[in-house]
Amino acid sequence: MKAMPSPDIRALLARLPHFRGLPEDVLEPVLATASLLELRAGEDVFREGARCDGFFVVAAGRVKIYRLAEDGREHVVHDIGPGRSFAEAALFHGGRFPAGAAALETPTQLVKLDGAAFLELFEREPRLGTSMVGSLCTWLHSLLDRIETLSIVSAGARLAHHLLRLPARQHEGQLAVTLPVAKKDLASELSITPETLSRLLGRWRDRGLVSVDGAQIVLLDVPALELLAEAGDARTDSP
Repeated sequence: MKAMPSPDIRALLARLPHFRGLPEDVLEPVLATASLLELRAGEDVFREGARCDGFFVVAAGRVKIYRLAEDGREHVVHDIGPGRSFAEAALFHGGRFPAGAAALETPTQLVKLDGAAFLELFEREPRLGTSMVGSLCTWLHSLLDRIETLSIVSAGARLAHHLLRLPARQHEGQLAVTLPVAKKDLASELSITPETLSRLLGRWRDRGLVSVDGAQIVLLDVPALELLAEAGDARTDSP
């Protein structure tokens, strides 16, 4: 595995909503709890049900959060990119991981904040507690918005909304995006089947809305995709 340059952990944590704006005398002891991990694609960060001994911030690469069904099938709950954190709730609520996490890319760099040391700091430093609670409340609201979207919007609208939110680049005069995870994992994240995802992309390709080349999707008709994302009309985008 090719070595990656070490990230600036101080800068990474200072940009995280949990710690943004904290004075140096609070941020410094937070940094003292941090260590760097480097993983290969497919390597577990932790397993579902394991004891939680910290939480993590993605410095480079991507991580998937997943759960295993009784029949062994994997259900991807979320994928997390650089600058995002995960597993805080497990640390503050019961001490066990409610889902598994694994690296999606080689290499993936994570900053791990030691659980015991961080909880001790959290208890004695009210400024850290206030900042963390505010940040986690914001994240909770975003999760509630996602639940609402999954509940009331059709599969096609969810897919269109997801594609329009991905970082885009110019490709032969059109906008193009690259799926950050495998299509089966994207389908799981959007709460649809892989077959439904394939049918939707095939239908949109036939209608001239997108072109698909592996993980790259060119958005040929952005206004039409925006209408699908906003409307969620099953009559126009049902699989």
